[in-house]
Amino acid sequence: MRYPQAWVGKVADLTGQLIADRYLVKAFIASGGMASVYRAQDTVLERVVALKVIHPHLATDKSFVEKFRREAKTAASLSHPNLVNVFDQGTDNQATFLVMEYVPGINLRDALNDYGLLSPKRALEILEPLTAGLAAAHAAGILHRDLKPENVFLSDSGIVKLGDFGLAREITSHTQTGSLVGTAAYLSPELVLRGQADARSDIYSLGVMAFEMLTGKQPYDGDQAVQIAYQHANSNIPAPSSLNPEVPELLDEIVLWATARNPSDRPSSAKELLPVITRAKSDIKRGLTTTFEDFGITRNFTEEFVAPAGATEVIGEMQPAESSERADSFVKLAKANRRSGRLVLIVTLLAIFFSAGSGWWFSTGPGGASVVPELEGRSVEVAISTLEPIGLQVTQEQEHSAVVPVGRVTRTEPIAGTRVAKQSPITVFVSLGPKQVLVPEPLGLNLEQAKQLLIDTGLTPGAVDSFFDVAEVGQVFAFSQAAGTSLDEGSVVDLQVSLGPVPAVEGLSLQQATEKLQAVGLTVSSQQVFSDQVPAGQVVSLTPSAEPLPEAGSVSLEVSKGPEFVTMPNVVGETVLAARNALQALGLTVEIDTDQLSSRYGIVKVTKQTPTASTRVRVGSEVTISTR
Repeated sequence: MRYPQAWVGKVADLTGQLIADRYLVKAFIASGGMASVYRAQDTVLERVVALKVIHPHLATDKSFVEKFRREAKTAASLSHPNLVNVFDQGTDNQATFLVMEYVPGINLRDALNDYGLLSPKRALEILEPLTAGLAAAHAAGILHRDLKPENVFLSDSGIVKLGDFGLAREITSHTQTGSLVGTAAYLSPELVLRGQADARSDIYSLGVMAFEMLTGKQPYDGDQAVQIAYQHANSNIPAPSSLNPEVPELLDEIVLWATARNPSDRPSSAKELLPVITRAKSDIKRGLTTTFEDFGITRNFTEEFVAPAGATEVIGEMQPAESSERADSFVKLAKANRRSGRLVLIVTLLAIFFSAGSGWWFSTGPGGASVVPELEGRSVEVAISTLEPIGLQVTQEQEHSAVVPVGRVTRTEPIAGTRVAKQSPITVFVSLGPKQVLVPEPLGLNLEQAKQLLIDTGLTPGAVDSFFDVAEVGQVFAFSQAAGTSLDEGSVVDLQVSLGPVPAVEGLSLQQATEKLQAVGLTVSSQQVFSDQVPAGQVVSLTPSAEPLPEAGSVSLEVSKGPEFVTMPNVVGETVLAARNALQALGLTVEIDTDQLSSRYGIVKVTKQTPTASTRVRVGSEVTISTR
C-alpha cells in the first residue's frame, strides 16, 4: 500500500486498511514520537494483533527504517510469558510495520493515573513479573533502554507484560548510544553523562518505576527535560518511605539499590534483582518485616559519581519528535561532560537558568527550601539517602530511646515537617536502645514513697498488690523485680505492700486456729499428722498456698494426732479391763487371749503380754494380752 499524499508528514489513520494483504486495521490505539499503534486482525491466523506503523515522515528515512527493522528482529528473538511477543515485521510500500501480541487491558501509566500510588503488596505483584521479563531479555543479551510505565501492560487476565523494545539493543560491556534515548524521568546517570548503557541502566529505570508505583509520583520534576536529567545525574533518589510512610524498609532498600547513581552499586542485571523481588513479595505477603540484612545482602554505597573527562558525547535528542531547544540543552550538557565532570554541573546549571528561569533555582533547585521528612524508626542509611537528595547536610548523634530499636533514627533536629533552606545542617539522632537502670531497695518506705523512688530512678510504678509479710502494715517490702536488677529505663515495676505477718496459730486447737485465720480473710484447710512433741488435736504447722501469701489467700494446717510410736507399758498383773483400756488409750488395737467370760474382765488378771513391756510399737498396731 502507499500512504495518501495528505498523510505524509502527519500521523497516519489506517483504520479499515489491509496491510501486506494480511493485517486488517480495526482501530487506532495510541501514537508516539516514532509510530502509531493499531488493533488489527490477522486474516491468515485469525487472531487479534497489535500493529505498530512508523510515522510517514520517518518512513522515508532509510537509516531509520533500517534501524527499526534491525531492532524489530532483536525484539522478535525474545520469548517469555512477561514479554510482549513480536510476530512479524515488514514493509507494504511506504508503510513500515511491526506485528505484536495484542494485550487487552491498560498500561501501568493508566493505572497510576487512575488509582495513584500502589500498596507495597500490589507494587510487588507488578514488579516481580516485570523483572522476570527483563531478566529474560538481559539473559539473551538485550537491553530495553526505554523502561517506563507506558511500556508495562496489565492485561485483563492479570498478566503483566513488558513491551515496546523499539529502542532495544544488544548488550556490550557499555553500549554507546547514537543519541540520548528514553524518557528523561527514567534515564540513568550514565546515560545522561556518558551516553553509555548496560543492563544496570535498565535496572535504574526499573527502580524509578518502583519509586513511582510506591509514592504515586516520579522522584524528580522540572519544567524542562534537562532539569530532570540534571537531577538524575547529580542527586540520589530518596527512599520511597520519605513520601509514603507505609512503604516498608525492605522496599526502600530495593529501590535505593536499583537506583544507586554509580552503576557498580546496582544489581548487575535483572537476573540478580529477581530473587530479591520474589522473596520480598513473599515476606511482605506473610507480614514479615525483613531487610537486606536478613537476606544476607550488603549494599555498596558510593557517595559520589562523576563522569570521567572525555566521556562519550551525548547527542541531545530525546526522541525524533523532541524540540530543537531541548536537543540544544543536551548537547551543551554532553560537551561540558567531555571537558570534565565538574564542568557538567556548571554548564547544566546555566542551561537550567536560561531554559527554566531562576524560579527553578528558588523552588526545586539548590536555592530552594526543603521540608524535613518523618524518619523515626528508619535505618541511618535510609535517612541519609532521603535527606542528602533534598539538599541537607547530615550529621549524626546518638541517644537512648525506650521505643526505637538500636541503630534506628529516633528524631531529627530540626524536627519533621520543618521547612529549611537547602544546604542547611540537620542532625539525625540514632538510638542506642533503652537506658539501663537498677531496681532500688524499697525497705522501710510507704507506698507513696516507694512510687516516687521508682520514678526518680527512671522506672514506671505498676500494679500495687497486698501480701502478708513480716514488714509493718502499709510498708512496701518488695518490688516485682529484685533490688539490683538491670532494667530498660521506663520499665514497669509492680509494688508489694505488707498486710503484716500471718497470725501465729501453732499450739492452738483446730477450731481456735481456724477462727483466727478467717478473721484476716484467709481460707483454711487442714490435715492430721503424727507429732511426738505436739499433743493430739493441736496445730502443728501452717503452710501458705503461695509465697508471699496474697490478700484473701489460703493456708493449710497440720493438726497433731499424737506420736507415731508409743512405748509398750507393763500390764502383767493388771485386770484385763484395766490393761485393755490403757493400751487402747495409746492408740493400740488389743487382742485378748482368755478362757474367762467377759463379765470377769474386771477380776481376772493378765498373766502375759505381747510385745513385752518397753517395746516401741507403731500406733494402730495390734497387741495381745493373755490370762492363760
